[in-house]
Amino acid sequence: MEHRWGERVQVDFPIRVIAHRFSVREGRLADLSVSGALVKTDFEARLLSRIQVAIDLPLWPKHESPIVEAYVTRRYKHEFGLEWCEFAPHAVSELLRAWATRPHAHLRRRTASGSLTISRLSTPLLKHGA
Repeated sequence: MEHRWGERVQVDFPIRVIAHRFSVREGRLADLSVSGALVKTDFEARLLSRIQVAIDLPLWPKHESPIVEAYVTRRYKHEFGLEWCEFAPHAVSELLRAWATRPHAHLRRRTASGSLTISRLSTPLLKHGA
């Protein structure tokens, strides 16, 4: 029986799982809801252990990645289920809102194109050199 609040959304976001003070592992969020998530990773977390999940999206610089506290509620071979310590954490709500408005868009920051900048700078130089 499912005890999930809210709709489960299939996602594929990179995360860092912090299980102990110096134990940081890479993983991916496979699905997400306001009450929890499913994490795919290569290590096994202990059932009912408290962990931290750092969401590494280009929306935020890596040093500003939001960290969400969670408990491990289900365990599978290469994945485990989480329940957030706080219902609908701000970072999760923001991700779900962005996903709902543009489900097929990649959540990336827009950066200025380097080639555009170079072409703007080199055009006047080329005119004077001729």
